[in-house]
Amino acid sequence: MTHKERQTVGRLLAAKLLDKRVPEDAPEWQQVRELLGGIKEKKANKRPAKVSGTKKRQLEAIKKRKQIYPRLIDQGYANWQIGAKLGISRSVVSHDLMRFGLQAHRRYYWRATNTATGKTGYYTSPAAMRSDTSVTKALWRIDRKAVVGPWLIERGCWYQDSQGNWYEAPK
Repeated sequence: MTHKERQTVGRLLAAKLLDKRVPEDAPEWQQVRELLGGIKEKKANKRPAKVSGTKKRQLEAIKKRKQIYPRLIDQGYANWQIGAKLGISRSVVSHDLMRFGLQAHRRYYWRATNTATGKTGYYTSPAAMRSDTSVTKALWRIDRKAVVGPWLIERGCWYQDSQGNWYEAPK
């Protein structure tokens, strides 16, 4: 039974019980409460964002994250993706990265390759790409790839590692 159907059946049953003037503590009302969602079910336990307990355990968790962050950054993960992988919030990841002097790679959402010269450029916005390539086509209409004059324009997500190599960012 769908949620909507449960709500409808619960309301009809409640109306009948009210018409019959059944007292609120009668067992029939329990079924109405269940149908209308009056009984709160326990939510699934999620891992806590912070380690509860002693300072020592908290410091151990921070040390462990400090070792994990560089590997995840090298793999191209953004702050929110790192947080999802570790079961912590994006803001905790951002705070930790600032504390450790680390920084996630900047994302580039446009790539333009000049087919005549082979030159490739990565851009964070259509405006930045327009200034470099002088492409005036409506870029927001480009779904994935388009050829505009000598330029092959692609839309996606890329990042550059510390050695200057470009990679497609993980999804």
